[in-house]
Amino acid sequence: MTKLTSKPILKKASAILAQEFAIPKDIAWAWVTLLLSQEEQKRDSEEKRYSRIAEFEAWILELSLPTDPKNSESGAVSPEAVKNSARNVFEWPHEYIFEEPVAPKHPDSKVTYSDTITQPILDAVKDAGGSEDRAALISILEGYAREGMEPFANVTPEGIEWKGTAWTEGDKYHLLTIKTLNNRLANLRKKGLI
Repeated sequence: MTKLTSKPILKKASAILAQEFAIPKDIAWAWVTLLLSQEEQKRDSEEKRYSRIAEFEAWILELSLPTDPKNSESGAVSPEAVKNSARNVFEWPHEYIFEEPVAPKHPDSKVTYSDTITQPILDAVKDAGGSEDRAALISILEGYAREGMEPFANVTPEGIEWKGTAWTEGDKYHLLTIKTLNNRLANLRKKGLI
Protein backbone atom coordinates (compact mmCIF):
# COMPACT_ATOMS: atom_id res chain seq x y z
CA MET A 1 0.00 0.00 0.00
CA THR A 2 1.29 3.49 -0.83
CA LYS A 3 2.30 5.49 2.21
CA LEU A 4 -0.20 8.21 3.12
CA THR A 5 2.56 10.79 3.04
CA SER A 6 3.94 9.90 -0.40
CA LYS A 7 4.35 13.00 -2.61
CA PRO A 8 1.92 11.85 -5.36
CA ILE A 9 -0.86 11.24 -2.80
CA LEU A 10 -0.29 14.61 -1.11
CA LYS A 11 -0.21 16.37 -4.49
CA LYS A 12 -3.45 14.64 -5.53
CA ALA A 13 -5.13 15.65 -2.24
CA SER A 14 -3.90 19.25 -2.59
CA ALA A 15 -5.16 19.37 -6.19
CA ILE A 16 -8.66 18.24 -5.11
CA LEU A 17 -8.85 21.03 -2.52
CA ALA A 18 -7.59 23.58 -5.07
CA GLN A 19 -10.29 22.74 -7.66
CA GLU A 20 -13.25 25.01 -8.20
CA PHE A 21 -15.69 22.14 -7.53
CA ALA A 22 -15.25 18.61 -6.18
CA ILE A 23 -17.40 15.73 -4.88
CA PRO A 24 -17.87 15.85 -1.06
CA LYS A 25 -16.41 12.33 -0.70
CA ASP A 26 -13.25 13.45 -2.56
CA ILE A 27 -12.98 16.62 -0.47
CA ALA A 28 -13.36 14.52 2.71
CA TRP A 29 -10.68 12.06 1.54
CA ALA A 30 -8.26 14.87 0.63
CA TRP A 31 -8.92 16.75 3.85
CA VAL A 32 -8.35 13.72 6.11
CA THR A 33 -5.30 12.60 4.09
CA LEU A 34 -3.61 16.01 4.36
CA LEU A 35 -4.45 16.39 8.05
CA LEU A 36 -3.13 12.93 8.89
CA SER A 37 0.07 13.70 6.95
CA GLN A 38 0.59 16.77 9.18
CA GLU A 39 0.23 14.83 12.40
CA GLU A 40 2.97 12.81 14.03
CA GLN A 41 3.70 9.68 12.06
CA LYS A 42 1.63 7.36 14.24
CA ARG A 43 -0.36 5.11 11.95
CA ASP A 44 -4.09 5.55 12.37
CA SER A 45 -6.09 2.41 11.79
CA GLU A 46 -7.82 2.27 8.40
CA GLU A 47 -11.13 2.05 10.28
CA LYS A 48 -10.49 5.30 12.15
CA ARG A 49 -9.42 7.01 8.91
CA TYR A 50 -12.56 5.89 7.05
CA SER A 51 -14.77 7.01 9.93
CA ARG A 52 -13.14 10.47 9.85
CA ILE A 53 -13.69 10.64 6.06
CA ALA A 54 -17.34 9.59 6.50
CA GLU A 55 -17.88 12.08 9.35
CA PHE A 56 -16.49 14.97 7.32
CA GLU A 57 -18.39 13.93 4.17
CA ALA A 58 -21.67 13.85 6.15
CA TRP A 59 -20.88 17.29 7.56
CA ILE A 60 -20.23 18.70 4.03
CA LEU A 61 -23.54 17.27 2.79
CA GLU A 62 -25.39 18.90 5.72
CA LEU A 63 -23.97 22.31 4.73
CA SER A 64 -26.25 22.36 1.65
CA LEU A 65 -23.64 24.26 -0.33
CA PRO A 66 -24.46 25.37 -3.89
CA THR A 67 -23.56 22.68 -6.41
CA ASP A 68 -21.58 23.06 -9.61
CA PRO A 69 -23.92 24.93 -12.01
CA LYS A 70 -22.13 23.39 -15.02
CA ASN A 71 -22.75 19.88 -13.72
CA SER A 72 -25.51 19.88 -11.10
CA GLU A 73 -25.93 16.10 -11.47
CA SER A 74 -22.44 15.41 -10.08
CA GLY A 75 -23.25 16.79 -6.62
CA ALA A 76 -19.90 18.60 -6.66
CA VAL A 77 -19.44 21.55 -4.28
CA SER A 78 -16.75 24.20 -3.90
CA PRO A 79 -13.84 23.13 -1.64
CA GLU A 80 -13.31 26.87 -0.96
CA ALA A 81 -16.85 27.14 0.47
CA VAL A 82 -16.22 24.01 2.57
CA LYS A 83 -12.95 25.53 3.76
CA ASN A 84 -14.69 28.75 4.84
CA SER A 85 -17.29 26.75 6.77
CA ALA A 86 -14.62 24.47 8.26
CA ARG A 87 -12.36 27.17 9.64
CA ASN A 88 -14.23 27.48 12.93
CA VAL A 89 -15.39 23.87 13.26
CA PHE A 90 -12.71 21.64 11.83
CA GLU A 91 -9.09 22.31 11.16
CA TRP A 92 -8.34 22.75 7.47
CA PRO A 93 -5.01 21.43 6.15
CA HIS A 94 -2.51 23.99 4.88
CA GLU A 95 -2.04 23.56 1.15
CA TYR A 96 1.11 25.68 1.06
CA ILE A 97 3.07 22.84 2.65
CA PHE A 98 2.96 20.95 -0.62
CA GLU A 99 4.32 23.78 -2.75
CA GLU A 100 8.08 24.14 -2.73
CA PRO A 101 9.30 27.60 -1.70
CA VAL A 102 10.77 29.49 -4.64
CA ALA A 103 14.57 29.41 -4.59
CA PRO A 104 16.06 32.91 -4.86
CA LYS A 105 17.67 33.58 -8.22
CA HIS A 106 20.06 36.14 -6.78
CA PRO A 107 21.49 36.52 -3.25
CA ASP A 108 19.58 39.82 -2.84
CA SER A 109 16.28 38.56 -4.23
CA LYS A 110 13.56 37.86 -1.69
CA VAL A 111 12.10 34.38 -1.26
CA THR A 112 8.33 34.49 -1.72
CA TYR A 113 5.99 31.88 -0.28
CA SER A 114 2.65 30.91 -1.76
CA ASP A 115 0.98 31.49 1.61
CA THR A 116 0.92 35.00 3.13
CA ILE A 117 1.31 33.78 6.74
CA THR A 118 4.61 31.89 6.25
CA GLN A 119 6.94 34.92 6.22
CA PRO A 120 5.47 36.55 9.38
CA ILE A 121 5.83 33.21 11.24
CA LEU A 122 9.48 32.96 10.13
CA ASP A 123 10.01 36.61 11.23
CA ALA A 124 8.42 35.87 14.63
CA VAL A 125 10.74 32.87 15.14
CA LYS A 126 13.69 35.16 14.29
CA ASP A 127 12.39 37.88 16.68
CA ALA A 128 12.04 35.21 19.40
CA GLY A 129 15.73 34.38 18.97
CA GLY A 130 14.97 31.11 17.19
CA SER A 131 12.67 29.94 20.00
CA GLU A 132 9.59 27.93 19.07
CA ASP A 133 7.69 28.72 22.27
CA ARG A 134 4.10 28.85 20.94
CA ALA A 135 2.82 31.39 23.48
CA ALA A 136 5.77 33.74 22.83
CA LEU A 137 5.33 33.42 19.05
CA ILE A 138 1.58 34.09 19.26
CA SER A 139 2.21 37.25 21.30
CA ILE A 140 4.86 38.43 18.77
CA LEU A 141 2.40 37.74 15.92
CA GLU A 142 -0.37 39.57 17.82
CA GLY A 143 2.05 42.51 18.07
CA TYR A 144 2.54 42.43 14.28
CA ALA A 145 -1.26 42.36 13.84
CA ARG A 146 -1.76 45.34 16.16
CA GLU A 147 0.87 47.28 14.19
CA GLY A 148 -1.27 46.69 11.09
CA MET A 149 1.33 44.48 9.41
CA GLU A 150 0.15 42.45 6.41
CA PRO A 151 -1.47 39.89 6.12
CA PHE A 152 -3.05 40.37 9.56
CA ALA A 153 -6.55 41.75 10.06
CA ASN A 154 -7.64 41.45 13.71
CA VAL A 155 -6.73 39.91 17.03
CA THR A 156 -9.80 38.11 18.43
CA PRO A 157 -10.34 35.93 21.53
CA GLU A 158 -10.29 32.88 19.17
CA GLY A 159 -6.96 33.79 17.54
CA ILE A 160 -5.36 36.08 14.97
CA GLU A 161 -7.31 36.69 11.76
CA TRP A 162 -5.27 36.97 8.57
CA LYS A 163 -5.85 37.39 4.84
CA GLY A 164 -5.00 34.60 2.41
CA THR A 165 -3.27 35.24 -0.94
CA ALA A 166 -6.49 35.68 -2.92
CA TRP A 167 -8.28 37.71 -0.20
CA THR A 168 -10.55 40.53 -1.35
CA GLU A 169 -12.80 42.91 0.60
CA GLY A 170 -15.72 41.01 2.12
CA ASP A 171 -13.96 37.61 2.17
CA LYS A 172 -13.66 35.64 5.39
CA TYR A 173 -10.33 35.71 7.19
CA HIS A 174 -8.19 32.69 8.10
CA LEU A 175 -7.61 32.07 11.80
CA LEU A 176 -4.22 31.49 13.42
CA THR A 177 -4.44 29.76 16.81
CA ILE A 178 -1.88 27.98 19.01
CA LYS A 179 -2.99 24.68 17.39
CA THR A 180 -2.69 25.86 13.78
CA LEU A 181 0.61 27.60 14.60
CA ASN A 182 1.88 24.29 15.98
CA ASN A 183 1.06 22.54 12.67
CA ARG A 184 2.67 25.30 10.62
CA LEU A 185 5.86 25.18 12.70
CA ALA A 186 6.01 21.39 12.27
CA ASN A 187 5.70 21.80 8.50
CA LEU A 188 8.27 24.61 8.30
CA ARG A 189 10.61 22.34 10.28
CA LYS A 190 9.95 19.49 7.81
CA LYS A 191 10.86 21.83 4.96
CA GLY A 192 14.05 22.85 6.77
CA LEU A 193 12.97 26.52 6.98
CA ILE A 194 13.38 26.66 10.78
